[in-house]
Amino acid sequence: MLTVGQVSGLIAGASIVVQYILPLALVVILINYVGSQNNAVTWSIVNRTISTTIWPHLLRADSVNARYGSRPVRVISWVMTITALLLVPSSVLAPLGLSEEIVPTGSRRVEFAYAQDTSSWGRVTMPRPELAFGRLCETGLNINCPGQYQGVYMNETSEGVWESVSTDDDSTINSSIPLNYTNMFYSATSNQGNTVSGLFDIQYRRWHLDRLDLYDKGAMYAQGDFRFIENLIPQEAILLKEGLIIDMTDTPGIGFRNHTVPVGLEFGATWSEDLTWIEPVTQCVDTNLSIEVNFAEGADSFSTNHTYFIVDRGAWIDLDMDELETRPWNDNQTLDLFGRAYKAARMSNVLAAASLNISLPLDSSAETLPKIEISEDMAYDNPTLFSYQDLDTLVIHELAGFEGTLDEFSISNTSDIAANHEPSYPDGYVKLLALNYTAVTNICRGYYYLDDTSIDRRANNISYPAVDCGFILGPGVLTSGESFSPDTYTGRSTYQRKMYVCSTGMRASIKTVDFYYNETSTQLSSLGVSRIAEKTYLNDTSKPLWAVEHSYERRMWFDPLWGLVNDSYEMMEGFYTQRSGHLWLPMSPHLVLSLGEAQGIGTLAAASSFIRHLSNLYGGIGIGERDYSGKFEYSMVERIRPLFENETAASQVPSLIMTDGLAANLVGTKTSLSDSGAPWPASLAADSPANGFPQQLRVSPNTRVIRYDIRFAIPGLILLGIFAFALAWAITILVLYPVILRTLQNTYNQTSAGRLAASLLKHGSANANRPTGQWVKDDGKLLISFGHIDRTGGDYFCRVVGSALDAESEKERMAGRDGSLGD
Repeated sequence: MLTVGQVSGLIAGASIVVQYILPLALVVILINYVGSQNNAVTWSIVNRTISTTIWPHLLRADSVNARYGSRPVRVISWVMTITALLLVPSSVLAPLGLSEEIVPTGSRRVEFAYAQDTSSWGRVTMPRPELAFGRLCETGLNINCPGQYQGVYMNETSEGVWESVSTDDDSTINSSIPLNYTNMFYSATSNQGNTVSGLFDIQYRRWHLDRLDLYDKGAMYAQGDFRFIENLIPQEAILLKEGLIIDMTDTPGIGFRNHTVPVGLEFGATWSEDLTWIEPVTQCVDTNLSIEVNFAEGADSFSTNHTYFIVDRGAWIDLDMDELETRPWNDNQTLDLFGRAYKAARMSNVLAAASLNISLPLDSSAETLPKIEISEDMAYDNPTLFSYQDLDTLVIHELAGFEGTLDEFSISNTSDIAANHEPSYPDGYVKLLALNYTAVTNICRGYYYLDDTSIDRRANNISYPAVDCGFILGPGVLTSGESFSPDTYTGRSTYQRKMYVCSTGMRASIKTVDFYYNETSTQLSSLGVSRIAEKTYLNDTSKPLWAVEHSYERRMWFDPLWGLVNDSYEMMEGFYTQRSGHLWLPMSPHLVLSLGEAQGIGTLAAASSFIRHLSNLYGGIGIGERDYSGKFEYSMVERIRPLFENETAASQVPSLIMTDGLAANLVGTKTSLSDSGAPWPASLAADSPANGFPQQLRVSPNTRVIRYDIRFAIPGLILLGIFAFALAWAITILVLYPVILRTLQNTYNQTSAGRLAASLLKHGSANANRPTGQWVKDDGKLLISFGHIDRTGGDYFCRVVGSALDAESEKERMAGRDGSLGD
């Protein structure tokens, strides 16, 4: 679409074309009819008319030949030519620098109103149930949550059958949130105008109701529900959906916001808000192992032969069996995801070497091993890694070996590494030994104790962030150089798939989000995000205070509460706090006990949902509910295939999958318009009259401005400089020599074609300085003929052939004779 400046430039260009071409055409017409005999005035007019066009330059006439002209004349003539040439580009280019923009102005308060999402995301989001917030904890003998009274004890009446034993008449599983906990997690986010979401503002997008006699004496309670909506990964953009800002670029994450927009503004507005942000953060490490698949079309049958290889790209350099021993991770809230993935990758490579009968360490002269062919039995037992049918897809899975996923490979307890294993290092620190992939995974997760049950023995607290680990296998890349052209088809092709080991955690923070809105009505589709940035803090004391529920020194089966609190709760009993720009979300036993659930029990989505999605990321039971392989969605393959070029880009893949699932599961109910302290989940309709909406917030309204790119004015500025210099010089001459105007008039009159010819032909008998009016009455009426103008030519150059009065009398005489002939 053309801009106003471009249209103006085109108009100016067209005007210049007309300005130069039209006089050329008119002069041609004039010369055709002017003839060779006219009075002196006419010849002056003809000369002036031709001189005002570019015909003299085109015809290289006498008046433009400056070879023998005086220096002042030559200089001024060239200056006039240059300025005439500059006038063309300056007239065309000058308007091109004009542009119209919508820009923000100074901030002021305007009204905001709720912007409904009319897409499937808005329709699938259920109304908030008017039921109190609740949580359910503990699986075992004592079923109750921290801070709650009452409770129920369980007895095993027969094998696998548990019955509750009431401790008194009021005994029940109390799912309510204690008031002091509620006040605590509202304390930092409840002030008017605060856009940051707290524990209770992050909610499930969908619900279902349930009732159980053990819970709240049989009262009805709500639980989160889960349903995928659409795959957002191929879109690679920042998306706004009901209750969320979803970043599907190279920094995946979700921000919680119940969307409202300014109303009553002609050109919209821009503004910034601080929002609670959750990022699934992943670090992947290249194992330097690839799976290669060779295809060969059968010559004598309709079958295709498939051969599988493991390609070593340096996976076993500097590795030995001692790599399987390590200290537990003690990185706490300084979470080293890359270090965990790197350690897990090296351990996995040692186990892979053992399963493939590769002796470590390698010979010092060997950097890589030849390709290792996989037997048909091994390929058949492990279709996850060795499948020609799903070659062009993504595999994301728990750590496992090449020999199969059901019978997991394990180094024997009688091996040298196991027999010589010491339980601790000389400094007394525990020494962990990974003899199988489950142990490698648990070490990567941060376990400080390993046993056959794979139970996490750690207590819940802020020091143990939730981490899960697995591997990803990229879509196959054709390496044989074959194309799909019939000229190059050989019936043989080779594909390779890179394998990465990854570790993923979840980071909560506050980010500053810049919004823009360009509508006057409440349309969510017109709301956009221009920037997402980490919130900046003046110093450490200005950073937010995070609280995480702990289980003291004992392991407890519950999802810990976490969130922002104000300073008065820094020493709250039952919680650990830290002041920092972000918080790595705490671990939960449901990281390994979620049984594929995407939703949690109770209504506290912030406490349960993130852990359950993380537990399903690397091949959990529930992963099959949504296919991220790209098998049925080629746009997914297009998005993820380029990411497997290196480990940094590949790290986006698990985070994108996590972000997509969390977006479908969760919704933000907090806006700056919200009142806090609701005992039940807040309504999504932020402009509800019951809450006194709409209210006013401070934004920068947009206005229309005209901008100019000075580069397009350069020819015009040069022309302006010449103009200013010439004008100043001319004014100076006029002031110093006022008589110059009389001289100018005499010069022009005496050099005009008609006066000059008449004066010369009459031998200068008349006064050369006669006024124009007097000259027109006298010599101006002389008929002058030029003998060499037309094609016929003559034997004279110029002569007087009469006066205008004689010509008129002759015309009248001829007209009378014509009339008499007609009679």
